[in-house]
Amino acid sequence: MKLSKNSRVVLTLLGALVVMGGLTAASVPLYRAFCNATGFAGTARKASATLAAIQTPGKKIVRVRFDTNTNGVPWSFKSEKAYVDTRVGKSAMVWFDVKNNADHPVTARATYNVLPDTMGAYFMKTQCFCFNDVTLQPGESQRFPVVYFLDPKLMENGDTNNVPDVTLSYTFFESKQPQEATKTAS
Repeated sequence: MKLSKNSRVVLTLLGALVVMGGLTAASVPLYRAFCNATGFAGTARKASATLAAIQTPGKKIVRVRFDTNTNGVPWSFKSEKAYVDTRVGKSAMVWFDVKNNADHPVTARATYNVLPDTMGAYFMKTQCFCFNDVTLQPGESQRFPVVYFLDPKLMENGDTNNVPDVTLSYTFFESKQPQEATKTAS
């Protein structure tokens, strides 16, 4: 069966539309995976157990500042300390306090970012509440630790070896999938 010229054009355009729709649907998860893998755009990376185990503390100290935000989530959210002076290559921990101020359960997830952007690839988290959805009952409070280290490889990069301080910023957003939330963070 031979198709007319107009039918071939319509089928070609429909095929292109399907391909573009598929790419659009996949773009956000692909971009997120790319940022998590590379530290692009200040995305802190989750350290593997192997990488965390071979830390080599250096002499350089970097001040890590903490910024906390809620985007329409009725929670109080703050870090225990405004900053921690962190030795490059050595694990550090900071606690975050969260309280649900609503009269109903709320499930949210924290997104995070590291500034300056160039430090994102070297900011390694081994434990963080941001890896999971969190559900808090009305009036419930929780304390969550974040364990992190600054990868010593930052000292080999001319854009990062002289950075005196870094900001780790968290923003809680209400979760779209509350049924999968966990009460405990890992």
